[in-house]
Amino acid sequence: MQKSKLIIFIILAVIGLVSCQNDSRQIDSPHIDPHPPGSSLTYDESVKKVIFTENTATINFENLDRNSIYLVKVNQSSSVIDVSNTGRAITPYQSFENNKSFMPDEKLPYMDLPPIGHPAAREFNANPPPIDREMLYKSRSSFVPPVVDDKRSFWVEVFFHSDTWEQRQATLMATGTHSNIWVMDDNQVQVSDERARELAEKFDLIYPLATNILGYEYGGGPDGDGGRDGDPKIQILVYDILDDSGEVAAGGYFWSKDFYAQEQLGSGTRTNLAEIFYINTSTVNNSPDYAYCALIHELQHMINFNMKNVKNGRGSETWYNEMLSMMTEDLIAPLIGVDQTNRHHPILNRIPRFLARYNNVGFTEWDTSDNILDSYATGFTFGAYLLRNFGGANLLQKIIENDITGTQSVTEALNEISSGMDFEQALSRFAEAMIFSGSTRPEGSLTFDRTDVSTINGVNYTAHEFNIWNTNRNPGSGRGPLIFDLSQREMRPHSVLVQSSNTWQNRSGTYSITLERPSNSAIEFYLMVR
Repeated sequence: MQKSKLIIFIILAVIGLVSCQNDSRQIDSPHIDPHPPGSSLTYDESVKKVIFTENTATINFENLDRNSIYLVKVNQSSSVIDVSNTGRAITPYQSFENNKSFMPDEKLPYMDLPPIGHPAAREFNANPPPIDREMLYKSRSSFVPPVVDDKRSFWVEVFFHSDTWEQRQATLMATGTHSNIWVMDDNQVQVSDERARELAEKFDLIYPLATNILGYEYGGGPDGDGGRDGDPKIQILVYDILDDSGEVAAGGYFWSKDFYAQEQLGSGTRTNLAEIFYINTSTVNNSPDYAYCALIHELQHMINFNMKNVKNGRGSETWYNEMLSMMTEDLIAPLIGVDQTNRHHPILNRIPRFLARYNNVGFTEWDTSDNILDSYATGFTFGAYLLRNFGGANLLQKIIENDITGTQSVTEALNEISSGMDFEQALSRFAEAMIFSGSTRPEGSLTFDRTDVSTINGVNYTAHEFNIWNTNRNPGSGRGPLIFDLSQREMRPHSVLVQSSNTWQNRSGTYSITLERPSNSAIEFYLMVR
């Protein structure tokens, strides 16, 4: 009996020893995936910049656990790169399904809203005439504060972008601490007294929030002299901004022509000699939250003109100026009651179009065709990325305050926030924000799915997180960025392109991808795992 017990004990001991040895081999084995199902990879496992030492390069992935692989191309140049020069993946692949194109007849939140801006104003603001200081003060009006029900004539185009002008009479319907609300007398539909007062009240919220970050318009601020017209308040003219067919052409615009005396402009464009911007009547009546965002947007343009041109003699490229206006909207709209869940907030207004059409326009160009909304979407998205990853309102303030414009201005501000960072590096890492969102994104990756709260002079400005992979591109075509198949495509200036293949999706274990070097050295390749 004792001998039997001894034999059983020995058998159990041997089984235990073998079991322990097997456990030890499983823990130490490099062939066992260390990531349990559903977990993310590390940053270095997830982001691989492709370095070509020969005409091809092969990238190896390990520890995949039902992950998907994406090729992200980045054009670091200010030029369009031809299809044949962009390089390619030469590993055999199948087509990718996530490539439905945008259908213009499908409705998205932004599609019933008129664009903000004016083509001639954007062109003028980018390259304004030199400032004649002597003429500036010589032509300045003597200021008499207006009161409600006063009448005044303003020069406006006969129809939008016609460059033919007429004077039309408007009535002062409301006045606030920082604005006068003028409404054109011959509008097709009038603005109510209550709505005019609401506009003035909202602008009284907007103005201190914006100037706290951006600085002041010409002649503004506690030490200002009232600027071009001597009035410390900004003039806001509400009128029907219609094209030659009678359709609404713009939600609003700022045009720095109104800073100049008529002698400087010549006999064509007319000046109203005031700090003024223009808002469309039906937008104020039917989409007031969108009109408030337009006020934020145009105020940045007005301040930008003073900070960059009047003070430093520099015009602001359109992509740069528009991006800054939309960054300002992004930060201030929630503080005046237009939060990120509101269809008129630029997150819901711009991001869906970017996800569907980001390949059509680069970050440093401006499409003046019928697809101008693509440029707004691209500009907002790049600015939103900068805010959420490089300092929020503090970054915006530094961009506005420096005495340069364009990519150099962005670089100088980025370097102040994060030493050594520049526009090119930020563009390269934008690719990460296209891929990574949600709780499983690798630590250290850049993303839209991050909230930045910045405090300036005691005021908190929040750039709210959003998950682009949970955002609808457009009805019927899924969520997240449009992913193209691996065929070569033209690349716009300073742009990104995300590509993949069915064979790159839902991979586990190890996988290798071979790529061919782009013939244009401005194209960078990144392989990313999500």
